[in-house]
Amino acid sequence: MAQHGEPMIHRQLLITAIVISLVGHIAIIALSGMIVMNSTLPAENPFTVHLESQTSTIGIKPPINHPPTQLSDPPSMEKQGKGEDIVELGDKQTKYYSYLKHLKRKIEQHWTYPGDAYIKKEKGASVIRFSITESGNLADLFIVGSSGYESLDGEALRVIRSSCPFNPLPAQFNLSKLHVIARFQYTLAD
Repeated sequence: MAQHGEPMIHRQLLITAIVISLVGHIAIIALSGMIVMNSTLPAENPFTVHLESQTSTIGIKPPINHPPTQLSDPPSMEKQGKGEDIVELGDKQTKYYSYLKHLKRKIEQHWTYPGDAYIKKEKGASVIRFSITESGNLADLFIVGSSGYESLDGEALRVIRSSCPFNPLPAQFNLSKLHVIARFQYTLAD
């Protein structure tokens, strides 16, 4: 009779251990859910926006007209004229880095998450291409890649316009225009 009772005891211990484990796991999940549900975001920072660069989705060809890298005769520069170049706003490996760093800082000061987009929980990335003239004025501005939301794309265009005029292009760039590609990433905190 002891042999028949032992498997029953082992089975009951196993079932009891499984039940205790399940109850413990459910309690942990419930507590972690309550912590997340009860946590609140500060009212002044309910979302995240950041400016970044990404070439893989842009599909734009390399610079149209590179300025010469080394000039031995300054008068020949006048004959060739000034060129144009294209660069991503977040590119740290470019000779324009210090100019772009200042440009990015200025844009970020004007950039906000559109209120209606926040309420509707719209998120995505708008890729914008804009051109800066030698004097720092905005020459061109258009959407290269849409976020899928008019409000987010519109804010990306608005922030570029409101950041103008930009600093003039440094003379050492030897450019008449600098074309800049900027990716505006709109992310809501979960």
